[in-house]
Amino acid sequence: MSKNTENKILEFPKSQSVRKRLMDRTQDQKAVLGLSIISVLVMTVFLNEWIVKSQNKIDSVTGANRGIASFEEHSSVESIQWEHDLAQKLAEEKDAAKSLLAAKPTLKDELVFGFLEGKYKTHLANNKIQSFEFSEAQAGEQPLIIKEKGEFLKIFKSVFAIDYSKVQLDHKDGNQEFYKLIGSGNQNIGLAQFDLDEQGRVLSLKITQ
Repeated sequence: MSKNTENKILEFPKSQSVRKRLMDRTQDQKAVLGLSIISVLVMTVFLNEWIVKSQNKIDSVTGANRGIASFEEHSSVESIQWEHDLAQKLAEEKDAAKSLLAAKPTLKDELVFGFLEGKYKTHLANNKIQSFEFSEAQAGEQPLIIKEKGEFLKIFKSVFAIDYSKVQLDHKDGNQEFYKLIGSGNQNIGLAQFDLDEQGRVLSLKITQ
């Protein structure tokens, strides 16, 4: 198998079905994240409450001069209250997780977690993407090939830091590709710079004025 076929090539999404798959993939990733958060919260709350409850029992045995019957009665009431408090806390955390899962993915979510598969670290300016760079090398992941970079910039233009309307290839220089970002008045308002590796895979993108 050749190196070219081993590299993952990202074709530019040209239909609503591809956009739907990106949104589904993003929603699945958010669901996994939400379930992970729920699991961590459940274990944290349970362990914390169990430790506190156990310590209270120890303190009651060693520090109070009450009879066994009195202690058992107190322990029973305490257990009921503890179970009630724990159930209430878990219900609150569950509602918070449901809110996270119910949020509809934005176009920025589609780009970062869908098209780029979460492999790139983004840098924001005013909640818009100013640059991103490949960040998964240590995990054995490989950077992605984006064949239609101009079309890529057009589809996701609303998530980037410069408000441009058109894109035009400016020039190529070794492992770098530069695209003009053109405003609504046909004036050049910025530049998009793709940095590639030797196999043409995208290492980073910078949007500058």
